[in-house]
Amino acid sequence: MEKLSSIPVKRVFAERKGKPSRTDTAPRSIHSSPYQEVLKYAIENHIAVESLPSRWIRYGDAILLTLQGDIATQRKIAGAYARSIGVSSVYRIDGGIRGIQREPTLRLIYGPGGEVTHLENGIRFVFDPARIMFSPGNVNERVSMKSLPASGKKVLDMFSGIGYFSLPIAKYQKPEFVQCCEINPLSADFLKKSAEANKVEGTIRIFRGDSRTFSSQILYDIVIMGNFQSTRFFVKALSLISPGGLIIMHHLVSTDRLDAIAVELMRCIARYSFSAEIVDTHIVKSVAPNYYHVSTTLRINQK
Repeated sequence: MEKLSSIPVKRVFAERKGKPSRTDTAPRSIHSSPYQEVLKYAIENHIAVESLPSRWIRYGDAILLTLQGDIATQRKIAGAYARSIGVSSVYRIDGGIRGIQREPTLRLIYGPGGEVTHLENGIRFVFDPARIMFSPGNVNERVSMKSLPASGKKVLDMFSGIGYFSLPIAKYQKPEFVQCCEINPLSADFLKKSAEANKVEGTIRIFRGDSRTFSSQILYDIVIMGNFQSTRFFVKALSLISPGGLIIMHHLVSTDRLDAIAVELMRCIARYSFSAEIVDTHIVKSVAPNYYHVSTTLRINQK
């Protein structure tokens, strides 16, 4: 098995803020930014400039904006951004993510809406922005899957979504297969479409349902847990990992528990007759006051 260098626990929390995001984006004009073009349009049409958003999120042929004012003004601003950026649909961000199936809170303001194909680091993600959550802030974690040593390995993704981690592994690492578990049937449908778009449908296997009900006659070399509640599913992951295998878990950790989380995980693992080595742990980003999105990679061994 490929060796990953260990990192001492007391040094591991180095937040990735400020690192460049490696995304496939079209070059923007150096002469006039979309915001400047929309600003000009607003002034010409007597729209309050303070209501203009200066930032947007782009997914394929659609963008997401934070919009204010009456609906007619919002649609004018959305249309101006669509023409300036060169997209067909614009959504208004209305809130956060809802429920266990991670549904976004967006409203279509301009254009036809519907399915998009979002290109990121050579991976095509197919989804409907109004119906499927896609986090632009986790790009470095998705990119890191391209170099995960998974060649010839059996991989289990317990919370696959539309394939944020599974697709890069399947496309760039050539694993034996990637078993995906997804509780949201719509996400599972888009995962299937995305696998076909990336020509890895022969590598991706899909279980539609709660990963806690997934049963397998085989053990996995790598288990990925891309869910803030992953510690609740940790026992299930231990039951499916092969000796010497890796568990990559994403979890939500409060500031006051950052230094204790490694010890807590080790105690949990020991209760089930396993031992572990922390290969890596790092802060992905801050997600709320005094809370961090943390990624931890563990090598699991039987005692």
